[in-house]
Order: sequence, then structure tokens, then C-alpha cells
Amino acid sequence: MIKILSTILLALLLIACGSNNKAETESTKEEHTNTMTPTKLEELAKNTTIPAVEKTKQQKSTDVKESTEKSNKTTSEELVKDIFQLTTIDGNILHVDEAKEGIIFKEHKGKVVFLLFFGYRCPPCLAEIPVLKALSNEKHKDLAIIAMEVQRLPSEQLKLFKKDKGINYILLSGDDGQNSQFISYIAQRAQWGGSIPFLVAINPHGEVKVVHVGGLGPNEFKTIYEKLAQEK
Repeated sequence: MIKILSTILLALLLIACGSNNKAETESTKEEHTNTMTPTKLEELAKNTTIPAVEKTKQQKSTDVKESTEKSNKTTSEELVKDIFQLTTIDGNILHVDEAKEGIIFKEHKGKVVFLLFFGYRCPPCLAEIPVLKALSNEKHKDLAIIAMEVQRLPSEQLKLFKKDKGINYILLSGDDGQNSQFISYIAQRAQWGGSIPFLVAINPHGEVKVVHVGGLGPNEFKTIYEKLAQEK
């Protein structure tokens, strides 16, 4: 019986110590918190004629400015310049910048971009060519049509293909160095499995708004274009 009472008293003593330590810790923490603000204000007001309260407001203004600058810097850093330099079959270079929500073609910045991946032996791809030619003939100043051939037709043969089909929009061969890497890049970012035709429609801000696998008709292309053009 005596042994049991001793054990109970020891347990109560330990609990009391724990509570006291916790209370002491919370008291110390509260004291530390309460003394931080006056000390900080005194340091801010030291050696200046600006009252401590006014200095605090000025400090807040500086904090907001720094936060805005940091935000702008982060936004700027999200845009990686010149990740690709694509070569068209006519020998022109397209500079591609990376954006958080898509990509930007430097030479067509501020435009709606239809980025198409097609094959020279793909029936639905071939069916889209007259539609894209008609859309290009309408000469929309804020539209760029860029088509990448992905069935590895060599550039010289692709030039003959372009001439034979009367293609009047930008054409690239996926058989070229950086062009080939760009295909892999798009496949990874868009989770594209390689089925064609494949459309990536980009608004004037470089944001990808439409990703579509399969053939489209004139009304569908026109609807997508008109909708994205309104986002300028």
C-alpha cells in the first residue's frame, strides 16, 4: 500500500513539473513576442526625425514594393528565352520562348498561332490542307499557321510537297535537328501520344487554349481562331 502511494505521489510530482515547465515556456515565449515590436520600432526610429509609427508605414510601403518587384522577377523568370530555334523549309528561323502556360513564337508574338503536327501520308492531315490554305488566304494579320511534318519526309522532298499542294503557310520538317527536339518537347508538355493531325492553338499571350487530336473542318478552325483573337 505504501509502495502504491509513493508511486502515485511521484507521478503527480512529474506532471506538476511538466505543467510548470510548459507554463514557463509559454510565459517566456509571450514575453519574447511582446518585447519584439517596441524594440523593432525603437531601432527603426533611431537617428531619424521620422516618428516610429510613420517609419513603420514607410517600411510597409517598401515591403510592398519589394514584394511586387520579386513577383515581377518571378514572372519574368518563368519565361525562358530561345529554348528552340526552328528552321522552316524556306530557311527562315523561328525563335521559340517558353511561357508558363504555353509557348511564344517571337516572330509571331501577339498573334493567334495554329501549331499543327501532320504527316504527308496521313489522310485526315491531307484533308486539312485545303482548309488551312483557305484560312491563310483570308490574310488575317493576327493569325500564324505553323505546320510541322512528323513522318520524317526529308526537307527537299517536303519542298516539292509544299509546291505540289500549294501550301501557303509556314512549313517545317520534323527531320531537322532542333525541329525534331521540339516535337519531343511538345509531346512531353502536352502529354501527346503522337496521333496526327494534332493541333495546339495558342492565344496572343502565348497561352495554349486548345489541344486537339484529329481532323477539323473549316467552321471549327474559324471558331477557334475567332475565339482566341478576342483574347488579345
